[in-house]
Amino acid sequence: MTSVAPTVCRALGVRLPSSAEGSPISEAESIYRTDRLAVVVIDAFGVSTWEKAKGKTPTFNRLRGVHGTVIRAVMPSVTPVNFATMLTGASPRAHRIRNREQPLRHETIFDVMRETNMVSATAARAESSLGILISPHADRPGIAGSNLDSEVTEIACRMIDEDVNLMWVQLLDVDDAGHAHGPHSLESKEAAAKADANLRRILEAARVKGYSIIALADHGQHPSSDGQYKGVHGTDMPDDLNVPFLWASNTELREALG
Repeated sequence: MTSVAPTVCRALGVRLPSSAEGSPISEAESIYRTDRLAVVVIDAFGVSTWEKAKGKTPTFNRLRGVHGTVIRAVMPSVTPVNFATMLTGASPRAHRIRNREQPLRHETIFDVMRETNMVSATAARAESSLGILISPHADRPGIAGSNLDSEVTEIACRMIDEDVNLMWVQLLDVDDAGHAHGPHSLESKEAAAKADANLRRILEAARVKGYSIIALADHGQHPSSDGQYKGVHGTDMPDDLNVPFLWASNTELREALG
């Protein structure tokens, strides 16, 4: 996860945040350099969850066929910790974020972009980690008061149409369904299908406006045995840690969209 910020910064041609600890993903050279990039995070869509839902995710599957690798979430494998690492490049030991209500005090990608007059935007649910923890740092925070991924997607497409340089999106349907029904349940697979349809809408808008794309998950999820939730995360189990990281240049988006 510490490679996400360096990869985004290299794609946009800006310096790394001051606390960044990782290196860019060298294989992602097709998106180096671009002046417009959309990052779509499908919450809890770890490799194991995706493998069970592949029959429902044609857009994600095609994007993986263009370019992709597997990266690892940082510990604890929960959303606010991993979003803080994504945006700063810093390890949890350095940024010390444990929940979405804490202030993020480290320099972010958004801060670095302002040095070159590049504009950042977010599309997030009002009660999400992206909405609460990260969006205050963006130039154009897009907040979905409905707390629905459908509105998040509408905001993302509108912001892309306005030609911001970096569009950061969080989709939460998969995480919600996994907690309620289990990450390998029929409900989780249907949530993955909804996320895939929302991803396609964002990719279509991005292709028209000249954006390159990164799609990833912040963490995965595993079936619970404690009875409180059907799916949980936060551990160092492979199901929680191993997440897909996919990318495509604007030209390559034609292949991803079929």
